[in-house]
Amino acid sequence: MHICHIRIYSVAVPRVYHTRVAPTGGHSKNASRYYILELETNTGLRGLGEISDLEDAWQAPSPETLCDTLTPLLAGADPCKRLVAWERVAEALPTSYHPEFRRLVSAAVEMALIDLAGKYYNAPAHALLGGQYRDALPISWVAYIRSAEELAEEIQAKVAEGFTAFKLKVGADFDLDCERVRVCRRIVGPDAYLKADASGAWEEEEAIERIRELAALGVDAVETPIQCVARKVAKDHPEQVNADPDAAALALARVRAAVPAALIEHVADFDDSFALALLHHRAVDAFNVAPVQAGSLHRAQRLSQLAAAAGVPVLLGSTVELGIGTAAAVHFGVATKAVCAPSDLVGPGLLASDVVAPRLTYQQGCLHAPSGPGLGVELIPDLMEQKGTS
Repeated sequence: MHICHIRIYSVAVPRVYHTRVAPTGGHSKNASRYYILELETNTGLRGLGEISDLEDAWQAPSPETLCDTLTPLLAGADPCKRLVAWERVAEALPTSYHPEFRRLVSAAVEMALIDLAGKYYNAPAHALLGGQYRDALPISWVAYIRSAEELAEEIQAKVAEGFTAFKLKVGADFDLDCERVRVCRRIVGPDAYLKADASGAWEEEEAIERIRELAALGVDAVETPIQCVARKVAKDHPEQVNADPDAAALALARVRAAVPAALIEHVADFDDSFALALLHHRAVDAFNVAPVQAGSLHRAQRLSQLAAAAGVPVLLGSTVELGIGTAAAVHFGVATKAVCAPSDLVGPGLLASDVVAPRLTYQQGCLHAPSGPGLGVELIPDLMEQKGTS
């Protein structure tokens, strides 16, 4: 068996509402844009990958240009030797690509190779990732920055659906942040898990002061509190942290020592040295590992194993993936013991539609890995056409 055809489709999907984050976290959005990668073998099997939530500022190549880049690297490759095939691509991707886009392309290729291998062996993807450890993956519903009234309606609906863990995007207006935390805690009750994601909005001393206030209002944990590891830094300029990971880790450690809430930090965008520095300096209480931002599921496994060795729990972060990327993350999560904190896989609930079947749905605040071989999802051609493909 070998790969004989590579196709890439461009898809735009609306979000169910206008999502806003702190300025240090990126752009507000009404919709997301994706590239769907399809690898076909000489035996007729098709494997799917997803390049998630593209940003215009990345100046990503067109689907046709990217296909021309990937075809000589993947044509003739054996999906059952996926690490060999993936390494060839990862090493050859142009360094001129935006760093986030480069990681997402790398992840999409591995995703499609795993999908093909699973179909070849007639096994679900999680069986290729260590075997199923848990039946379902608990999800933390992510609520973006909007009015307290809109938030109340959103959280009430999610509580009715069975969610017991929540994340509020904060960092643009602290008075509004506090009001929204009060509203959310009142609705979800005292036992629900509540975290705030500042997207790197605050300086170190400011973060300490504000986390103390948020903790007093009922926040259990705060994600990415300080500017030196802001989400825009992680996406656009990870080399700033990679050049001196200890400095960023020590800053987070100082904040952690001064506040009553737990700290969570993204590690997938940066080199492994940052994750090691966080563990060495005991700087955080949990790792956020976004599989697509890690560049591959096997790197996400490595980061999770580092965390597990230090007794640090892992949650799976999200760029707001479609069903392909979400399915890959859920397969990874149900197979990885270290992923024991509620994860942020909100694409199935935040995107207005999808291009695969079955569409993933939440059951009592959890996601189950799709059944069937590989990722367990298939493209629906009619839906692809409706969304606009190229």
